[in-house]
Amino acid sequence: MANKDSVLNFYFRARWQTALTTHFLVVALYLCFFYIGNIWNAIKFAFYTLVYSSDMLGLSFALWGVLFEIAVVIPFLASFYAIFLLPKIWQSEYRNLQKVFMTLLIMAVVPMLIIITDTLARYALETDALREFVNIHKIL
Repeated sequence: MANKDSVLNFYFRARWQTALTTHFLVVALYLCFFYIGNIWNAIKFAFYTLVYSSDMLGLSFALWGVLFEIAVVIPFLASFYAIFLLPKIWQSEYRNLQKVFMTLLIMAVVPMLIIITDTLARYALETDALREFVNIHKIL
């Protein structure tokens, strides 16, 4: 492609691949909307952690809290970034076989990353260090 197309032009172009790209876009947007609440939960968690004394919360709370914060934000960011990464791949100078391979890699890695981090966030919430704090402040 000689000129750099916008993201919307990539997903809604008059060609047969549009059937595939629009499905990818719909799935990625759905995941963004599904996990946008996690961003709000991460902000609330960080706010309540800053408001209350860190001396009383302890080191295990801090470590599990960091894991929870990271794991809660990654699903949203991975799905959001995938929307913009696919057009960048197809607008690059790579050969078509490499582009197909990277597209398949995105389609495999992003869902695995979302599943793993979502599971980690849920596991962190089940620990004694975070469970009571989250329940008291009604974070989730």
